[in-house]
Amino acid sequence: MKYRIVLEYDPATRHYTATVPGLPGLILDAKSEKEAVKLAREGIALYLEELSAVPRQGSRGPSEPLRAKILTVDV
Repeated sequence: MKYRIVLEYDPATRHYTATVPGLPGLILDAKSEKEAVKLAREGIALYLEELSAVPRQGSRGPSEPLRAKILTVDV
């Protein structure tokens, strides 16, 4: 299964933040882009493992990731 990873760089901290649309609460912090992607892959696997261990009624489940749209707006 494929998941999108959103990477953001913070020049103040010089760190990358990785989030995964559709997997709420999965936020990873790393010193490099490569490390952020690696941690995101590992985080997704753990997230799905935990999700499958606790069945929830009415849950979308790991087979149906939430679709997300990333936009940039002028303010």
